[in-house]
Amino acid sequence: MAKTTPPVKLNETVTLTIDKIRQNGMGLAFADAEKNYPVYIANTMLGEVVDVKIIQVDKLSAYGSVKEILEANPQRIDAKRDYLLEAGTAPLVNWAYPAQRDWKRTLVQENFEAAGLTVDVAEPVTMDEEVPSYYRNKTVVPVKWQNGKLLSGFYQRGTHQLVPMEDYFVNDRRLDEVIVIVRNILENLAISAYDPDTEEGAVRYIMVRRGYYSKELMVVLVSNEPTVPKQAEVVDAIVAALPDLTSLILNKAPKKDYVQLSADNETLYGKDQIEDSLLGKRFLIGPNSFYQVNPVMTERLYQTAADLAQLKKSDLVVDAYAGIGTIGMSVADQVERVIGVEVVPGTIADAQKNLALNGIKNATYILKDAPEQFVEWQAEGVQPDVVFVDPPRRGLTPELIEKTVLMAPDRVVYVSCNPVTAARDCALFKELGYVISQPVVPVDQFPQTAHIETVTVLSKKR
Repeated sequence: MAKTTPPVKLNETVTLTIDKIRQNGMGLAFADAEKNYPVYIANTMLGEVVDVKIIQVDKLSAYGSVKEILEANPQRIDAKRDYLLEAGTAPLVNWAYPAQRDWKRTLVQENFEAAGLTVDVAEPVTMDEEVPSYYRNKTVVPVKWQNGKLLSGFYQRGTHQLVPMEDYFVNDRRLDEVIVIVRNILENLAISAYDPDTEEGAVRYIMVRRGYYSKELMVVLVSNEPTVPKQAEVVDAIVAALPDLTSLILNKAPKKDYVQLSADNETLYGKDQIEDSLLGKRFLIGPNSFYQVNPVMTERLYQTAADLAQLKKSDLVVDAYAGIGTIGMSVADQVERVIGVEVVPGTIADAQKNLALNGIKNATYILKDAPEQFVEWQAEGVQPDVVFVDPPRRGLTPELIEKTVLMAPDRVVYVSCNPVTAARDCALFKELGYVISQPVVPVDQFPQTAHIETVTVLSKKR
């Protein structure tokens, strides 16, 4: 076999034209005329001509870093926040927002076409601001002692070097303030932090959640050890420094367990949970609760899903991947009954608390794996009018899709945070007798990033 020599060399500078923007927001250019050797480059836009320094090479592809933009896309801006590009937290920060919106709509169209589906894609539902920012109600930030200072920020890609950051641009401003305050307290008390090189140290992350309407504040210290050194002093200092603090939690998550947060929480001050509102309903939110991170757009996302579902007062609704009950409870007063299913024990307990908190009598939440529960419901003759699914990024399993179809709902409303898996799953639904009956609606929950939510309605073929 002939040896393949890459057309670029490490550290050389080449001039390339951006041929495509990938799913993650990174530009793709080709280093050869045959377009067989891709180079991936952050901070680029479609059609731009750039001088690129090659920073990583293998036989099949390379990565490059922009040295100079020779021909800029007309919708490029300078947000003066290139540290966000280095972190990878806001890869579209130098795109004017209309360009972000239009690209995301095109991306959804391409994803569905790649899955063999011809669909109409509606104009994205977006935030009202000209430059949507400072919207996240939750953040998790690593900390590390480095050069005698306790830093909070982000790890440089592929290294154990922590790069300091205090303005994340996408977080609620109060979250960024709280991270700095808590980090400084830990530094002043000389509290150990986890070091990935030595695999020793206590605090791994500081997590902050804040209620959009309630303004209730939760701080979580994620620890590699069962206690934090000088724990009583740490608690007293944080409580004194944060007059709006509602809840201070220690989450015991040893690095050896390879989880960001564990289920092992100890309340050090205040409440176990904070509360917030969504479409007029109240929700309790704990350290491990799944709760959408952009509150303004979450209301628009769920309202969009409810509107597209064309709900009737006589409808029986199934809320799969129910989480703490946000979707099901937000539509409960529009339908006859909601039955939800969730596989995570702590989460379903929260859903049941939220039912009681809101006095909702026509909804029930069950702890079970959704496909298994669907089989039971089908055997009992349960035939829902609408099934809502809102899975994680990996999408639905074929088993869940097949079991959903066996229940023969009139409509399936698919809320997705990943248009690739949404399109794949909708293709399987089509094979099993369900068709996309309305335009797919993108909802931009995450401006400045490459992520886009979609709402897709599938109807049973008549």
